[in-house]
Amino acid sequence: MIRVLIMVACIVPFTSCGYRFAGSEELPQGIERLFIQLLDNKTTEPGIDIVVTHELKNEFIRKYRGVLVDREAAEAILSGAVVGIRTETVARKGPLTALERSVSMTIDLKLKTSGNERIWFAKGISRDDTYTVVSGDKEITEQNKRKALKDLAERIAEISFYRLTDDF
Repeated sequence: MIRVLIMVACIVPFTSCGYRFAGSEELPQGIERLFIQLLDNKTTEPGIDIVVTHELKNEFIRKYRGVLVDREAAEAILSGAVVGIRTETVARKGPLTALERSVSMTIDLKLKTSGNERIWFAKGISRDDTYTVVSGDKEITEQNKRKALKDLAERIAEISFYRLTDDF
């Protein structure tokens, strides 16, 4: 009996419940070859389109069962835009000194066949994060903001992937 309990105790940790987000990790209509187009940047934040597109591609490389291909070989094209970046102060030291700011990012995405038929779209995918403001050092504050934006891009890419592959 003790041997059985020891075996069960050794096996159970390796047979976790396998919890993960719902979804088939497949695109609608069984699309297997996808091209991810550089998102449009409709904000004043330079280069954010490149950051978000890069994170979307990374997310699909990690989780997508199909393959990412160039535009000519694609069955479908994922495109969209970074439509909003908003920053506001959330913590202050006195009336003029910010200690922490919140930044939010919003994107719109659409999936179309290579024949330009719309398959899926999502408007207003957004998340927010905070970053530290270093008084008297704009360079470090800007680095903190860029890191927060990159983290947001990663989270938005993950959310976008699961929304796109959700087989509800």
